[in-house]
Amino acid sequence: MSENDIRVSANLLHPVRGLLLFVLMLIISAAAQDKKEAAWVQDFLKVYGFAADKAGSLAEAIPADKYDWRPAEGVRSVKESILHVAGANYFFATLLGTAIPEGIDPRNLEKTVDSKEKAISTLKESVAHVQAAIANMKEETHNEEVDFFGNKMTRRQVLFIVGDHAAEHLGQLIAYARMNGITPPWSERDN
Repeated sequence: MSENDIRVSANLLHPVRGLLLFVLMLIISAAAQDKKEAAWVQDFLKVYGFAADKAGSLAEAIPADKYDWRPAEGVRSVKESILHVAGANYFFATLLGTAIPEGIDPRNLEKTVDSKEKAISTLKESVAHVQAAIANMKEETHNEEVDFFGNKMTRRQVLFIVGDHAAEHLGQLIAYARMNGITPPWSERDN
């Protein structure tokens, strides 16, 4: 092969190199977008896990004899509040595309679970279930609309509701605990 043949071959490869570079840049850009999306979901799961862990540790700290306590007639008791969160977690998972495990009726957990230990295990199992539903969501499903009590919203918006709901009822349980002279475990560690 002569020097001239090498120059001709190199010149022919120049447009191919440009095309290959362009394709490589597209692949890298798509991978970066996937990582950005995955990072967002991972951040959400960390924040949600933080609230859910606090709710679980507070549920453990509240004595069993306080589980039927309620601040007023017609308001959920401690146990009912914990089980309401568990039931909602299972419901939210359905909106994210994950079925409720067989044998669980989220609407009746508040009426059927009768002990502190079972309430805590039900809460923790529901948290793990909704976390798995979130982690297993495909990015292309985040913008799919679902019916949320007569309102259309995206599955991504449902994630915000999952987090808000956990924080709302964590606050409720904190108030219930404080009204009964119980200090949340994380506050005891801070003193």
